[in-house]
Amino acid sequence: MTLQPGVAWIIGGGSGIGAAVANKLAERGWTVAISGRRVEKLEAVAKAHAGIVPYPLDVTDSAAVSDTVNKIAADHGRIDLFIFGAAAWQPMEVGNYDFEQFATVVDTNYLGVIRVANPLIAQMTRQGGGHFAVIASVAGYFGLPRSAAYSSTKAGLINLLETMRSELAPKKVIVRMIAPGFVKSELTAKNDFPMPFLMETDDAAGRIVNGLLGSDRFEIAFPRRMVWLMKTVRWLPYPVFFWLTGKMLPKDN
Repeated sequence: MTLQPGVAWIIGGGSGIGAAVANKLAERGWTVAISGRRVEKLEAVAKAHAGIVPYPLDVTDSAAVSDTVNKIAADHGRIDLFIFGAAAWQPMEVGNYDFEQFATVVDTNYLGVIRVANPLIAQMTRQGGGHFAVIASVAGYFGLPRSAAYSSTKAGLINLLETMRSELAPKKVIVRMIAPGFVKSELTAKNDFPMPFLMETDDAAGRIVNGLLGSDRFEIAFPRRMVWLMKTVRWLPYPVFFWLTGKMLPKDN
């Protein structure tokens, strides 16, 4: 299967992977709607290609999400490919489960997808189908120390998307899960720990676009060595698993 050019919508298209994916899709003939909270970032990305159109949006605003779905569909006729790439990430101290910090991450990373789901699925159903893709993370394969809020939202997304893949297939809505490893971005720039197999943003965007357009497979995960390492750790017996993740904690903890 090869996905032909149509109308794409990227939430989180104002910077990082989202912006790079928007540019690559536009170069391949797609009309790309991009959304995010920072208007100036969206406008800067849109200036790079005539096929990119900004639609400012805060994914924590349910009414605005529904309005944006309707506006994009009215302006361009349909939404063939959706990519949710908005993400909140904040390194946390070991053993800190502050409610407000968790709420911020959950509200964007997980509930942001939920807010989009019904209005967008309704639009895709009306038009005869579409592709619903979400950028999760290899961090969602198991619970990472110092990443309780972020990892748990990504794990929740993987679980959610697995359910949606089966449930929405009869509606011809093809659900896709994207799980990158470490990619250079504003978020990873906050990290103060080693990031194995760190990738350039453009490389990651190219893999995402090729994966989305070249097949309809559920999981698009990379780099391969990182993916297999994370999945292998997940398959370990719990005593070994907890011994290993305990080694990831700071030595002075």
